[in-house]
Amino acid sequence: MNRFEACPKIFFGEDALDYLLELPPEKMLIVTDPYMVSSGTIKAVTSRLDRNSIEYTIFSEVEPDPSIETVTAGVQVIFRDKPHAIIALGGGSAIDAAKAVIYLCLRIKSGLMDQQYVHNPLFIAIPTTSGTGSEVTSYAVISDHQQGVKIPLSHRSMIPNVAILDPAFTKTLPKHLIAFTGMDVLTHAAEAYVSPMVNDFSNMFAAEAAAIALECLPALFADASDTEARGKMYSASTMAGLAFTNSGLGLCHGIAHTIGAQYHIPHGKANAIILPYVLRFNMDPARGAAQRLRERYARLAKRMGLIATGDAELCERLVLAVTKLGARLEVPASLSACDIPENTFMADLESNIDKILEDIGTKANPIPVTREDLRSLLPGIYHGSTRHTLHGYKR
Repeated sequence: MNRFEACPKIFFGEDALDYLLELPPEKMLIVTDPYMVSSGTIKAVTSRLDRNSIEYTIFSEVEPDPSIETVTAGVQVIFRDKPHAIIALGGGSAIDAAKAVIYLCLRIKSGLMDQQYVHNPLFIAIPTTSGTGSEVTSYAVISDHQQGVKIPLSHRSMIPNVAILDPAFTKTLPKHLIAFTGMDVLTHAAEAYVSPMVNDFSNMFAAEAAAIALECLPALFADASDTEARGKMYSASTMAGLAFTNSGLGLCHGIAHTIGAQYHIPHGKANAIILPYVLRFNMDPARGAAQRLRERYARLAKRMGLIATGDAELCERLVLAVTKLGARLEVPASLSACDIPENTFMADLESNIDKILEDIGTKANPIPVTREDLRSLLPGIYHGSTRHTLHGYKR
């Protein structure tokens, strides 16, 4: 039986935060990061809770790529304060941390009491970046810094009940975050569109998100005050999240999870670097790519507004368009540009391959991925091998 889950309830626009004024006067926990507090951004939330006489605690210890230790600390706060609702405010890290905290609390409670007494809290996600789509997904990624790995989690209990989308939160994003989070949107959309678990509904959201990213990212990168582009990218992030939470991701994320954790590369940046290589890999008939898969990539290229004669050229146009977009956004063309010593990268190759092969993204890739494939692919991503020569363009 096929299934498409369209959660959560989404409030969007300039007055979307006023939803908080409708909440009952019950205790809340706000999960966020230190910058949201120090910059005063959190006041947009707390002022509304104060107006409604709602008691709240602020847990602001979330770091980029939240760790197991941070999640554990959040769980302790929940058991201490017993909030009725949780508000996650921030980028993907804050929302993922809140998800993992909720998931772990529910697991602990399920082991201690009868299931009829275990209830999900009201979970409200307020993203301040346009990238992860975490506000509408059942996924979270937590880092084990001791082992140097990222741990993808997936469970329906981690889907927020409410997502609040106010584009004003993204007004002050620096250019590099506009680039990396925007390319994360495109990666989510592209991988969801060709997933083996794809369906008509996820297709619709994935294609629209990809088209918006290709059109609006350059404009937003060039002018962060472009209100229309900013609003569209905010919506595209959520659309891509709805797509991939229902159809899954692929090899790009499988590699990015491992490489990002091993070499401390932000997730969006890792995806942005890796995506063109994985597109090329998945389109290669020599790697086992079926004609049907290449047709799907060609269809995505058309939905993104690319024009060519025939599927083969459309596939080539798609890879070229993604590569050119990365170049315009000043995305590094290779992992070697991330200050990873070559001898270190090659020494880690086999252990990294082990982790990539176990990743849920790799396992969901539309074509099978072998150890030999990765022994060829990963050094190419590191060195920035020439991949795209259509019309003489090289990167």
